[in-house]
Amino acid sequence: MSGREPLLMALEMFFTALSDRSRLEIVLFLLNHGSSSVQEITKALGRSQSLISHHLACLRNCGVVKVERRGKYSYYSIANDAVASIVKLAIEHAMRNSRSILACDVINEEKVSVNLNRGL
Repeated sequence: MSGREPLLMALEMFFTALSDRSRLEIVLFLLNHGSSSVQEITKALGRSQSLISHHLACLRNCGVVKVERRGKYSYYSIANDAVASIVKLAIEHAMRNSRSILACDVINEEKVSVNLNRGL
């Protein structure tokens, strides 16, 4: 195992957290709306509360979001300016390069392979 292995593993997990469509929707919602409760996120995204809570736990564990208790409720927001900057830069990059990103044969083949393995 190389000295870079722990860093590579952490980066892979961080970007995997952001690569899930539901988690990415949550991140974009929080980026645009700021601190929000699970109920607010659930209503806005039209998903079940248990699914949103599950994804928020992953995002919290990966340092993407932070949680603040206010009375009986928990409010989630983007963890810090660095995470917000990473997401904003990724948005800019995707907007500038959407045609080539969407045409990436390697990623498209990987998605087909994953869907076939899942039986979709």
